[in-house]
Amino acid sequence: MSISIVDMHSSDPDEAFVDTLRRTGFAVLRNSPLSGERLARMAQDWKTFFLSDEKWQYTAVETASGNTSGYIPAEISETAVGHDKKAQKEFFHIVPGTELPETLRRDAQEHLADARDLGQQLLGWLDTHCRSELPSSLHNRLAPALSAHDSLLRILHYPPLQGVEPDGAVRAAAHEDINLLTLLPVSAEPGLQVLLRSGKWADVPGEFGDVIINSGDMLQEATSGALPSTSHRVVNPTGPAARESRISMPYFLAPELSLPLSERYTAGTYLRERLEQLAR
Repeated sequence: MSISIVDMHSSDPDEAFVDTLRRTGFAVLRNSPLSGERLARMAQDWKTFFLSDEKWQYTAVETASGNTSGYIPAEISETAVGHDKKAQKEFFHIVPGTELPETLRRDAQEHLADARDLGQQLLGWLDTHCRSELPSSLHNRLAPALSAHDSLLRILHYPPLQGVEPDGAVRAAAHEDINLLTLLPVSAEPGLQVLLRSGKWADVPGEFGDVIINSGDMLQEATSGALPSTSHRVVNPTGPAARESRISMPYFLAPELSLPLSERYTAGTYLRERLEQLAR
């Protein structure tokens, strides 16, 4: 079953979006309000930043909300749950108030604001069309509960492959996201794949300027699995593409941590449990 491309200029993008999310846990938005020109500029500017020594001036710190803010090097980056090889990546976390280089600040802040607005629109579509899947305690609460301080913009840099990576190491091993929804502008470089219900891995469709949306574990918990959190990965490229950096800019939409997801969890207790799993 394939992931649908949803044209936001069509007559019923909200229904088409919810339908493909129900079927696959993924959707691809075309003609989104995120600026393609700005995304292209950000990708090049952040690539330059990651290849410089300037990044070491912005070592990550923990914020009051529990998020990290700033630069996280490859040596201490994440290892996906169930895997023993660190992902081949470094990244920079941006939340409100993050210190940013002057050359990157304006575009990052404008993109963050637009991504938050788009996320609120998409959560509003879920509020409207998923009343039967959501418990009554969450009716019309997803969009209002979106938290700017608990959500997170991650600028990822997958460095060029050198041919000396550990056996089995990939740019990002198979995983699911913890949050409600993830907004991911399509990268200029290939590699993102999704695990279909057939058990086969498939490239996620889309072209530069499109925005990939996937539902996360919090949304799966809140809908008792009706909106699935689907496994995805970033595989190592081959040929000339292996010698190119890859920039990826996911925005992880999270609600206020007091929001009850189910009888078992609030968003906060769910997040803490998952972060403890990642730390093991």
